[in-house]
Amino acid sequence: MKYQIVKSSGAWVDKASLKNGTRAKIISETRNEPSKFLNTDGSPKMQDNCKVQFEGATEAVNISLNRATLNALVEAYGEDSLNWMNKTLTVEVEKMRVAGKAVIALYLIPKGFKKIDDADGYAVIVPNELNSDGTKVPDFSEVDEKPAVVEDEADEIPF
Repeated sequence: MKYQIVKSSGAWVDKASLKNGTRAKIISETRNEPSKFLNTDGSPKMQDNCKVQFEGATEAVNISLNRATLNALVEAYGEDSLNWMNKTLTVEVEKMRVAGKAVIALYLIPKGFKKIDDADGYAVIVPNELNSDGTKVPDFSEVDEKPAVVEDEADEIPF
């Protein structure tokens, strides 16, 4: 079977126009495509592109999904990008510098997930019930007993 390089057609997202909290839906299968950037051996770097419809926009645009977004989509909806389509996602944009250049990172966050910085300072998107160190947030909603009342021990404090 012969393969051809297929590049995404149409407009690309204007990240500067997006606001945190905007809703979005992926409306195409995500494809791994060559980018305009090159590896050290001269081969093109690959990027994961799809079309997204943003709330309030008249037409869908192309975006390249970052690793944090990809990992969250896989965790939320599975490995097949067809399953990511038509799910409501929340936009989060972040201004940052990459190699000294000001850029805007775009994250698409599934329902029930949040973006945090991990212990090494990298952005990750995790289920709401996880802390930044990957441990589960305790569920206090099922506690039947009231916490024990500690008697005032003010007389025993040595100051």
